[in-house]
Amino acid sequence: MKQKAEVQTKKMFSDFLRDNPTFLYDNPDILENLYLPHSTGSAISLVERQVSLLRERNSELRSRLNILNSKAEENELLLAKTQSLILKLLDANSLSKLAKNLLTGLQDDFSIEFCSLILFGEKQKISGARFVNYDQAEKEIASILKTEILCGAVRDNELKFLFGKEGPSVGSIAAIVIKLDTPLAVLSIGHRDANFYTPATGTMFLSYLGNVLNRLLGSFIALKEASN
Repeated sequence: MKQKAEVQTKKMFSDFLRDNPTFLYDNPDILENLYLPHSTGSAISLVERQVSLLRERNSELRSRLNILNSKAEENELLLAKTQSLILKLLDANSLSKLAKNLLTGLQDDFSIEFCSLILFGEKQKISGARFVNYDQAEKEIASILKTEILCGAVRDNELKFLFGKEGPSVGSIAAIVIKLDTPLAVLSIGHRDANFYTPATGTMFLSYLGNVLNRLLGSFIALKEASN
């Protein structure tokens, strides 16, 4: 019975303070005599405890603000690099130049060590990319062609097909199928760390780049077909 009465009293007191948030401010004599146990074993006043909590909250807010500022700077840098890469792609006046600007931009501006651009069609010699028959690609990288965007680890034979002699050094990849009505190409980037690219990796940048390449590759292929 006594315990129940204590619980009710505590609840009434808590409700009273919630309903009258300025009560302690209006009665400083009570506030000054309230003490709380401290982790050190000593007691501190309620005012000191409030000051301590405010400092902790301010520190937490500063940390969050620093993280937000850091993310904003990272996003701004990524945007600038992306704009620079897109401009380089738009400046290309040939398929060979497009492939070269793409791979050079990814390696230099984004510090991507392993890059691969495979185009589907009749074999041609162009700098920075290679042509393969689509039927051959279906046999070697069917899982990539089906998913359109794939991030993670893939089989050794797929790495060899995508990156050639550099394949054994690649631990994980991010790959996108570039297509209009039919697949035009596969762009792949790789990292030595097997856990660097995973199914949880964001694909917004790769999707955006793929959309740009859809238009540009489609234009060059249309011009080539018109000239034949």
